Amino acid sequence: MSPTALRTRLLTAVAAVAVTAPIASTAFAAGFALKEQSVSGMGAAYAGVTAGANGDASSMFYNPATMGLVTGIEVVQTATGVIVKSKVDSASATRAARLGGTAIRGDASPGDIAQDALIPSGYFVYSVNNDLKLGLSANGPWGLVTDYGDAWIGRYHGIRSDLRTYNFAPTVSYRINPMITVGGGVQIQYAKAKLSQASDFGASRLGRPGALDVKSDVTGDDWGWGFTLGALIEPVKGTRIGLAYRSPVNHTLTGNISFTGLPAALAGALPGQGAKADLTTPDVASIGLYHEVNDRWAVMADVQWTNWSRFRELRVNIANPALSSLTEEHWNDTWYYSLGTSYKVTDKLTLRGGVAFDKGSVDIDYRTPRVPEQNRYWLSVGAGYQVTDSIRVDAAYSHVFVPGTSVALTDDLTGAEAGRGNLNVKYKSSIDLVGLQAKFTF
Repeated sequence: MSPTALRTRLLTAVAAVAVTAPIASTAFAAGFALKEQSVSGMGAAYAGVTAGANGDASSMFYNPATMGLVTGIEVVQTATGVIVKSKVDSASATRAARLGGTAIRGDASPGDIAQDALIPSGYFVYSVNNDLKLGLSANGPWGLVTDYGDAWIGRYHGIRSDLRTYNFAPTVSYRINPMITVGGGVQIQYAKAKLSQASDFGASRLGRPGALDVKSDVTGDDWGWGFTLGALIEPVKGTRIGLAYRSPVNHTLTGNISFTGLPAALAGALPGQGAKADLTTPDVASIGLYHEVNDRWAVMADVQWTNWSRFRELRVNIANPALSSLTEEHWNDTWYYSLGTSYKVTDKLTLRGGVAFDKGSVDIDYRTPRVPEQNRYWLSVGAGYQVTDSIRVDAAYSHVFVPGTSVALTDDLTGAEAGRGNLNVKYKSSIDLVGLQAKFTF
């Protein structure tokens, strides 16, 4: 290949990765994590992906050292369609007992609060030589959208929650010896968010609960950075152990708050003004195992820990401190366990399957309607086909079983959430994931 042709292919590949900024939507793993960054990995419920079990560059998101398995130049583009349902089964809301305990009027059945989504991701790896690899990835690792509509009865606790992240990671790996490869990268992350809720202005200012609602919309964005580290160990040929760590990324989302619903005579009481909110994405540590039983059959496993206990509160600071708000979260660390297998039907066709358990991050005592999440159980199947010597296509399907979820909040007019009312909600949820991936090698 001529130097000019090589440069053209490299620029084309990098451009393909750079424009694949993900469309993040409702969170599909514990908390607000988006695990769907590899279709070949999804086919085995992400079992062994930390050890490069899926066999392509998309594993670099989970462990940068797996780039050491790539030869030549490789470009991977993925797209995962998500059909998610989270339906409010029944809901009730009342004011605090000291305010009379009267029912809060509004929509008790807002329907499906989730949104379907398309999540793309892109990867590029260039082999400087057999030992040194350079890479670039574009992903949306964190995201959340829930929307109940302005009129629902829990509007004082939240209406719309929208978080989107765009993560770009230049990465390098190096094979120290035939057994050990190490890797690392820098996360360059953009985050933007919107939070909406209503306030009972009638109760707080007019002495008439429910007489006047005021809606607030807080928007903000920020750039942050972090890092990834990983190691890949192959003690014997066909058996690999992967270790990886993804650091937290600190954001101070800066924007503004605006208010709607005030009569003209009172509009000057709540002018739009500056707002800030701190957001720290959790750090993640994982270990993966891949073992080839024979030349056709392989088994794999993964365990992932996510430090969700960093998320203790949701605090929004307003230029006027009297308008600042605080929601206590008290999330817990979570674990994700997966087991999978792959079978080479022919030299071109590989089938995969896997199961997983994804622990929820918040107990019912602190569960809020912004993130009404629960434990999840994964069942996945997938297939990969080598179309030509340089093109491979993978497809996968996962069904995520979500047990019935509840939110039960009590307002005793003390603490950060005083005056928002008592709220009881039950949800019925399910998630279906359909993914398609293409790998190009040069």
